[in-house]
Order: sequence, then C-alpha cells, then structure tokens
Amino acid sequence: MKDVLGIAKVLPIKKLIGVVSDGVGRVCKPYFDKKDINNKAYEIEALAKARAKEIKIISQAIDETHKMTGLIQYKENTVAIESPKEFDYSQEKPALPSINERVNLRVDYQEAMKQLNIENVIACATEELKDEQPVTDEPVDKDWTTRFFNIVEEISNEEMHALWGKILAGEIKQPKSYSLRTLELIRNLSKSEADTFIKVAQFSISSSGKHYLFKGNDENKLSKDYNIEYNEIALLKEIGLLQTGNDVVHQFIKREADTQRGLLAGNIILFVNIEAETPTLQMPVEVFSTTGNELLKIIKNYPPIEYLEYFAKSIMNKDSVKVTYANILSSDDKKIKHTALQEFE
Repeated sequence: MKDVLGIAKVLPIKKLIGVVSDGVGRVCKPYFDKKDINNKAYEIEALAKARAKEIKIISQAIDETHKMTGLIQYKENTVAIESPKEFDYSQEKPALPSINERVNLRVDYQEAMKQLNIENVIACATEELKDEQPVTDEPVDKDWTTRFFNIVEEISNEEMHALWGKILAGEIKQPKSYSLRTLELIRNLSKSEADTFIKVAQFSISSSGKHYLFKGNDENKLSKDYNIEYNEIALLKEIGLLQTGNDVVHQFIKREADTQRGLLAGNIILFVNIEAETPTLQMPVEVFSTTGNELLKIIKNYPPIEYLEYFAKSIMNKDSVKVTYANILSSDDKKIKHTALQEFE
C-alpha cells in the first residue's frame, strides 16, 4: 500500500503486532483485548490473595517460634529480634515454607504483574490505533522497543498505562517521535507530576512546532485567573518538562515586508498579521523542553478563549499588529482547514 507520493503504508494494528513481537516474543489475543486483560487481572488478584495467605501462615509460624524461643517476633509487618529464651526441645518446631517455595511464590507474582502491565499498555495502544488510517511502514527502532517494554513492565498505575499506550501508538504512527531520553524521563514521572504537566499543558501555544506558555504582561495572570501556581511551574522545570531560565521571551522579528504568523492552541489557530517595519515584538514566555514538546503530542489541550484573547491583546496594535482566530476543522502535516476568521472583541 502506497500513498500518492509513493511512500509505503501499512495498517497500524499490523505494525503494532510486529513491534510487540520484537519486544516480548510470541503474541496472542489477550495482548490487544481489554476484556481479556480484565480476566487476567482477576487471575493475578487471586494469586495475590494466595500470596497474602502464605504471608499470614509465615507470620503465624514466626509468632509460634517467638512463644517457644523468644528469639524472633512478627509485629506490625516487621520481624523483631529479641533475647532468646531457653528452648524446650521436646516441643515440635513449626514448619516454615522452604526458601525455594518462598522465592518461587515471589517470582511468580512479580512476573505475572509485569506481564499484566505490558498487556494493559498494549491494549491501550490498540484502542488508540484501531480507527487510524494506514501509517508509514518505517520500522520502529528495536533498541527503542526493548527499552519501552523494559520500562512499562514496572508501571502499575492504570492511568499511566493509558499514557504509555499513547506513546507506543504515537511511535507506531511516526517512528522517532519519542527519544530514549524522553522514555527515561517519563519512566520516573509520578502520577501527580503527570497531572501537573497536563494541567499546565492546557495553556500551551505552539509556534513553528515549539510550545510555549505565554505569560503576557501580568506576571500573576496565570496564577490569579487560571490557578497555575509558581510552585507548579518550578516543579516542571525541576523534572525537565519546562526549560529553566527567567525573563525568557518569544519574538516576532522586525521584517521589511508584511508577514503573517500562525500559532496553534488546541483546536484553535491564531493568525498574527504584522505590517512591514513593525519593531520586534517580545512576549514573556515559559518554554517547554524537548521532552515536554514530545509529551505534548499525546495531550489534547483546549486553552480557554479568554486566555487566547488576553494573549492577543497583549501584542495587538491598531496600526501595525492584528490578531484573528478560527476553529480548526481538520489538519495534517501539510494543510489546516478552518472556519471563517474571527476578530477578538
């Protein structure tokens, strides 16, 4: 299958099956079906209950040993060592599970959880890809695939499964979308940190493929009107999703001819029309890092129209700068279709 440019295409689900086979070996239906994943989760829950019962047996045995010897005691999920009593060898010692039995129990449980995590992420990726059009047949890098599955097997949070599923789907659609560095950063991202990023990302505006958080002329605007606090911005800088630095500005450089710049804000496109010889425009911004930009590919942001109006009015000039906007109807790499242009009141 090829598109009009002769670029080879493949069904995304077929490509996903190939990537999963490279990453985890032989695949079967439960990898891609959420219902089967739920059944598997029930099996692991039963395994966990069995493990809990085994731990209870061990703790009871340890308690019995304490009564006889005073040597060890199981208390509040810890084993405490005490001064030994004189042991009565006429009493039978309690039988504990062997070390091999305990190791096998732990390994079985951990490996089952890893398998369930992988299958959940793959199922989430399947949901993302099931209605997609054919994608490029460019292969996903095998080192990337190996690193990806080594990471997601340790991710247990279901909401994070959805995030990793989107990342896998994005890499299937367009290889090299997510660097290994980005995978490692997201690997260490907590649920609360991810929530903070999603909250702040709602206000991102992109120009020439780079995302910014426009602060306007009022340093307290984001905090006062949109509940984006300074400590949240500081956190995203600390973990590497925003670039560090103060007093950063985004510029529209002075030109000898009239220019028009397009900026994207969720499902809205902004057009900044600047007359020739207009002095360079400088706008205070926070800049999303490379990893932040990659992560923004899987987040749907919908900046409030009031925020976009605030941004527009901070740079508009009746004589030389005009900002209009429109709702995006459809878009691809080459073209954006939108509604009729509107002016900010």
